[in-house]
Amino acid sequence: MYQSNILVDHIVNFTSQRDKDLLAFSLLKSVNSMMTCTKTKIISINKRGEVLSHISFENNHCVVNEATILIDDVLINTFEQMNESSRDEYTLKTKTGYSVIRLLHHDRKGEQFLVINLHEKIGKVQSYILSGILSIYNNFISLLHESQTDELTGLANRKTFDSAISKVFDNLPQEYDEVDNERRALDKKLIHNKENYWLSIIDIDDFKRVNDEFGHLYGDEILIHLAQIIRSSFRQNDLQFRFGGEEFVVLLNADDKEKCIQILERFRRKVEEYSFPSVDKITVSIGAVEFIRGTFHVTLIDYADQALYRSKKQGKNQITFFEDMVNQGLVKTSDIQGGEVDLF
Repeated sequence: MYQSNILVDHIVNFTSQRDKDLLAFSLLKSVNSMMTCTKTKIISINKRGEVLSHISFENNHCVVNEATILIDDVLINTFEQMNESSRDEYTLKTKTGYSVIRLLHHDRKGEQFLVINLHEKIGKVQSYILSGILSIYNNFISLLHESQTDELTGLANRKTFDSAISKVFDNLPQEYDEVDNERRALDKKLIHNKENYWLSIIDIDDFKRVNDEFGHLYGDEILIHLAQIIRSSFRQNDLQFRFGGEEFVVLLNADDKEKCIQILERFRRKVEEYSFPSVDKITVSIGAVEFIRGTFHVTLIDYADQALYRSKKQGKNQITFFEDMVNQGLVKTSDIQGGEVDLF
């Protein structure tokens, strides 16, 4: 029988985490220590069956990969069969043993699966303990999700912004030889150095007038619809936040500034052409700045906010880049002092 004190230690360990990646890694480490596993992994896929993320634990090594990782067709087919039959567990016979597959989470975006590779078929006691661990994990991750999500729109909230942004340009080696490095390892995302990011602040034009004329319930409905447009206009791995009120922040990845302009302009037009309930038409103003390594993110928010103010001042329903303001001599980077912007 698995020792109860060790089991409690594992539960205490992964419920002490406040980051979803760290929580996932702690779960993998706990499962790996409970069983004689050759490998454990958590795979997240979207509704199209494309891999969104892949975290694995093997021989005390944690490996984090992005969507470029290739998943075996047999495994993908098993995921699809589990979805079609509404099964939350499956045991697959392999050439080297067995793969125990458990559904960890599913929502409108996709599913997350735990895959455990074993030499021998899982026993009843191990299966019972595993089910208990996963129930606690699922309950805890639901609480974590609620605390980090804006209740009205379902986007990430302001509370999660600082920790999420701090991950973006941290280098993450693909493999860690020491288990003690878990917090350093999974407190970061796998970011390729050649990727470019832009921080954009989105603000609904004349939103106070909407609330005054139609009431706050209609105002809330507009915020919900705008959040849906944000989700459909940007990729899932572009960080999306509601900062409060009518302001949203998106950190998006694009090859260059021209591509960023295309993405933001497509979003702006989509909002402009959308028929909102009761009020029919609204527009948004956007301020953007390139996310530069070594620049404090609060300063970058200030820069984006200056660009947003310029969009408002120039007639609204447009996009302004802070770099263009600097090139035009409208502002200097030294003119912006950290902490000036109020995003609430």
